[in-house]
Parts: sequence; C-alpha cells; structure tokens
Amino acid sequence: MRMKRFLLIVSIVGLFSMTYAQRSTTTSNFRGGVRAGFTTSQISGDDLVGFHKLGACAGVYTCYPLTENGNLKLQLEIDFTMKGSHSYFPKNTNMTSKYVLNVGYFEVPLLLRWRFARLTIRGNSDFEFEVGPMFGIKLYQRERDIYGIIQGRPDFNRFEFAAMAGLSYMFNEHHGLSFRYSNSILKVRKPNWAVNRGIKMQYHSVLMLTYFYQF
Repeated sequence: MRMKRFLLIVSIVGLFSMTYAQRSTTTSNFRGGVRAGFTTSQISGDDLVGFHKLGACAGVYTCYPLTENGNLKLQLEIDFTMKGSHSYFPKNTNMTSKYVLNVGYFEVPLLLRWRFARLTIRGNSDFEFEVGPMFGIKLYQRERDIYGIIQGRPDFNRFEFAAMAGLSYMFNEHHGLSFRYSNSILKVRKPNWAVNRGIKMQYHSVLMLTYFYQF
C-alpha cells in the first residue's frame, strides 16, 4: 500500500514538473526543477535517540530571483517526504524490542536561497544557503512493534508547521545536490499515556540529501 501511494505521488510530481518546465521556458525570470533523494529521521518524545529511520523524498520547485545578479532567490516547493522513527540496538546487545514509526507528508516549503560563493574553474558552480518555513499535511501513519501493528495509537496532527535550513551546490546551470535539516516548530502529536508505549511531546527531525535538476 505504501509503495502504491509513493508511485502515485511520484506520478503527480512528474506532472507538476512538466508544468513547471513549460512555465520556465515561457517566463524568463522563473526557473523550475525537480528533486529527489533520501531522508533519515527521528522523533522526539519516544525515548529513542538517533536518526535511524530511513525514507525517501521527491518534489518539484519554482524559484524567482529577487536581485538582478541572481544572488538572492525565493523558492516554492511541492514535496512528498517520509518521516518517522526506528529502534536500533547493536547486535552485541540482548535487546529484542522493536519499534517502527512511518509517517508520510505532503509538504510546501517556502525558502530564501542566497548564493554566497561561486567557482568559475569549469563553468559556474554555485554554493547556496537555504532557509525558510514549511507547511505539511499528513498523508498516512503506521506504528509497529515486535508483534505487528500497534492498535489504539493516537493520531498525529493533520498539519505540521516546521522550519528548514540547508546548503546546496550547483555543479552547473542544471545539476545540483542539497543537504537539509528540518524540525517541527509545533508539536506533531499530543502526549498520551493510556497505551502500551507512552507518548511525550513529539516533534519531527529530518536530515535530507537530494539531487535536483533545474530546467
């Protein structure tokens, strides 16, 4: 089921990417692109420490220069991001408990991109800093332990409000890599002690490494 959702979202992302590509060719000031990569995440309040939950992310974006030299840009994105938590115990321990949390979000970051350095050895290569708020809508959630799906767990909030910051490197006009960190500003689930695994104030923390192509 998760794979079907992911393929559906990738198809939607592809449709948006073609739309942005057409727009970028007709409006010179706007640039559009696609991005995809991997995430590693954790969630505070579950008594587990470490970015042990692996996932994926994909999306499209459009950016608009705020200055004539293009050093400052405003970027709007439409993304799908996998988040959650995963218990990890080294093989040399006797710990056998298991906990896996999967949460998927439809996200809309609004970022300010600042080009702080440029290399001109072989063409133009840009280093940029990115920062801004992000609004997310929960698509699904699932929690499992050693016995399977955990029943009776309280839902995550429908919406998430977070902050994002990162660095990106554009090899040339079209290809680049970015490394980002995002963290929830408002709690994503209320505390609850009525079920078999206590819940404290919970916030998402996500590291992302993505490749992007700019039209």
